[in-house]
Amino acid sequence: MTELFLQNGHLSDEGLQALIDGTLDELQRLEAAEHLSFCDECLTRYTALLTGDVLEEPEQDVTLPVMRRLRRRAVKSAWNRYAAAAAAVVITAGLWYSGVFGGAMEALAIQPPALEQTAQAQEPGPLGQLLERIGVADGGEPARPDNGLGPEHRPANVHQLDDPEEAGPDEPDDTENGGLGQWLSQLINRQDN
Repeated sequence: MTELFLQNGHLSDEGLQALIDGTLDELQRLEAAEHLSFCDECLTRYTALLTGDVLEEPEQDVTLPVMRRLRRRAVKSAWNRYAAAAAAVVITAGLWYSGVFGGAMEALAIQPPALEQTAQAQEPGPLGQLLERIGVADGGEPARPDNGLGPEHRPANVHQLDDPEEAGPDEPDDTENGGLGQWLSQLINRQDN
């Protein structure tokens, strides 16, 4: 039976090798696993022994055949792309010269004037009616200073002054100390009352 632990409490090299080989009984394996769970030095030695195994070498070198196969696939893929592009060009040219696209192009060339004529014959929509109402449909200035939105379209609490000099006592005065803030607070107080 191999000595599992050394005098200093660490696992011996023979014990670590027996653990790797699987020749320890169940109790010894549990003791070694418990020791490896808290001893970093033994765990480092154990992993060094595990990674020290020699990797199996392939019977023959596979690098050259694999590289040849990859190169053949790349060339075949490039030829397939060029062949697909050439086929698309040939099909498109054949359809173009046969007149398949010619009729559609002529129909498109005729349609825009027809659309303009029907658009001129139609009545103006809501926006056109509004522009006619305020007098700017022909590109001129509006006929009314309020852009056609008369008093019937304004909220009840909005008042329009014809002359800026006619500001009433409720209007803000920029020369006072309060300015706009004081005027807003007075307006809010009036609405609360």
